[in-house]
Amino acid sequence: MDVLIGVAWPYASGPRHLGHLAGAYLPADVAARYHRLAGDRVLLVSGSDQHGTPITVAAERAGLSPAVLADREHERIAAGFARAGISFDHYTRTATRRHHAVTQDLFTRLHRRGLVAEATQPAAFCEREGRSLPDRYVEGTCPRCGAPDARGDQCDTCGQTLDPEELGAPRCRRCGGPAGLRPLRQLFLRLDLLQPQVADYLDARQASWRPFVGAEARGWLAAGLRPRAITRDLDWGVPVPLPGWDDRRLYVWFDAVIGYLSASVEWAEQCGDPDAWRRWWQGPAARHRYFVGKDNIWFHTVWWPAILLGAGNGLRPPDEVVANHHLTRPTAGPPRRSPGLPRPGGKLSASRGHAPTIDEGIERAGLDPLRHALCALGPETADVELAWDKVDELTASGLLGAIAGPPHRVATLLWRRFGGRPDPAALAAAAPERAEAAAALAEVGAAIDRGELRRALQAVHAIGRTVNRRLAATEPWNLPDPAAHAELTRLLPLLDALGVAAWPFVPTTAGRARSLLGRRPDPAAWAADKRPPRVTAPPAPPRPRWSPITEA
Repeated sequence: MDVLIGVAWPYASGPRHLGHLAGAYLPADVAARYHRLAGDRVLLVSGSDQHGTPITVAAERAGLSPAVLADREHERIAAGFARAGISFDHYTRTATRRHHAVTQDLFTRLHRRGLVAEATQPAAFCEREGRSLPDRYVEGTCPRCGAPDARGDQCDTCGQTLDPEELGAPRCRRCGGPAGLRPLRQLFLRLDLLQPQVADYLDARQASWRPFVGAEARGWLAAGLRPRAITRDLDWGVPVPLPGWDDRRLYVWFDAVIGYLSASVEWAEQCGDPDAWRRWWQGPAARHRYFVGKDNIWFHTVWWPAILLGAGNGLRPPDEVVANHHLTRPTAGPPRRSPGLPRPGGKLSASRGHAPTIDEGIERAGLDPLRHALCALGPETADVELAWDKVDELTASGLLGAIAGPPHRVATLLWRRFGGRPDPAALAAAAPERAEAAAALAEVGAAIDRGELRRALQAVHAIGRTVNRRLAATEPWNLPDPAAHAELTRLLPLLDALGVAAWPFVPTTAGRARSLLGRRPDPAAWAADKRPPRVTAPPAPPRPRWSPITEA
């Protein structure tokens, strides 16, 4: 199967934090690694969103042009994802010529089909500065939750998507003065005309989604879709391909989601096969999985499908939208000196300046301990508190106790007493263990396929803990050689399965565990290796801070 995995495009306004990693990028990477081992043709794409007011706001603060800041931050973000082991097939940005061309093409298709119309919209205006204010330059009271610092495009507190005219007591974010409203002509996507198609799309797909994702999408439809502006009076972004609109740009809401398609086209061009993207976007056997935070549900369950369905080019809309909740700062207990967590309570937020970055998380915990803990905590059904003492606890009990420890214990005993060689007769008689290992791999794979990473990781731990229980029950170190040799050998199929099952989550730790048994660090398939294992060197003790960046 051809599996496209799209991950939400981060604003190129600063480094990404651990909430982003846990909510979208790490789950997508685990899924991509699993699908590749399962034999699927995977295309994992994302990129830096370099347009829109978040970039211009950050650029003004830094005293840089939007282009310079966006390119600088794109490089920092890409480096952070690479350090975290996110295995993108293509990570790009929205300021490329290919992205502009693909975005303008979809706009033109929608315009020709009568789905883009001109109208006026109340726009915020700062009397003190004498200038119109794009939405992120406006702050005020959220009409939904009452938060006093909602922005003109979204409320960080409740996640509600907003327009500036909906805010209570709007004020200019630049100077703090009151913001008035003036009519401004814009181009609108006619979502009202697309509602029947979006409704049919949701009816056909949402049954397998997480309940809160489907409920939110249906809530938007129940309220009735309205035309939504897709232009802004900015000079930074994708130009509108219509005469008379030179002073407008296609807004980030429109062009950012198109990045999934433009990234796929770019990837195909760079591979030397310009039409290769079509197998994922127009092929009958394709599957599209999107990984996002909960504040991006609207854009991926309603907005992006509406664009694709409206363009009418046979482009596949999302099959699944795997949305996660937020990581939050600790709310109770003794003060912690954890980097990036200066205030208690509330979600981690880069725009509010209180969140540990990916680099800070890796420096604090180590790469695999961080990946392991974020998957174990997994904010899949509710917001989850991030506390470093919990990360340390999960590292000791799960990563070391259930993943790294069991292979090391068995390999050490095999090496010391039997030169690392398994007992051929016991290996041939280990059919029950091989069946148990295959069932465990199937359970882990099915959970990853459903986007249930916490359940999948628990099943990984269960394999290692089964080995630990067998060792505790049989005490092979106290058995005579023939019995000890047979017992240790019969555990090898389970350890083979453990090395494969853990690899999408903690590839460095799993790779070292596989190497203990004479396997290649990277598995080739979602199945136990059929070659007889053998310990070929004295096992080194497991180390929780293994990192492919600092160690070969």
